[in-house]
Amino acid sequence: MCEDKIEEKKKDLADSLGEFIKYWGFKEIHGRIWTHVYLSDGPLTAKELTTRLGVTKGLISTALAELIAYQVVEKVTLGDARSPGYQSNTDLMEVIFNILRNRELKLTRKIEKNIEALESEMGSTSPQLERIRRLHEMTSFAVESITKLLHNKTISTNRLRTVMRLLS
Repeated sequence: MCEDKIEEKKKDLADSLGEFIKYWGFKEIHGRIWTHVYLSDGPLTAKELTTRLGVTKGLISTALAELIAYQVVEKVTLGDARSPGYQSNTDLMEVIFNILRNRELKLTRKIEKNIEALESEMGSTSPQLERIRRLHEMTSFAVESITKLLHNKTISTNRLRTVMRLLS
């Protein structure tokens, strides 16, 4: 296969990964950048990414900062401090765990705290209390499951069944 075809297929892959990653709550550009950086033989500069993806320098800069914050991509020195390179974290499990720890776990814990605060304010005769308790059970299960996953522990399928029955 010629080099132009390979680059075209890489672009198609980056576009489809960008679409997929949107479902995880990231931006499409994150997936597109990550794909190019991950498949690259060496670090890529922001200028190279701008050219490859056909987007603005500002969009690349913002997206790279976000990817660095999630430890998906790291900045490396290439000799010219004004033009650093970017390479991917190739440990995909570490990447997924960092995202679970730094985003999903924080969000579900926040939801759980808000549910607990609402429960404590509601009277025991509130018609919504049972729904709030079900939501609390589901959220507690999510927090527990993410925590267990991050510590390589088994998630209870029996508890999952119980939570699913509560929700139906």
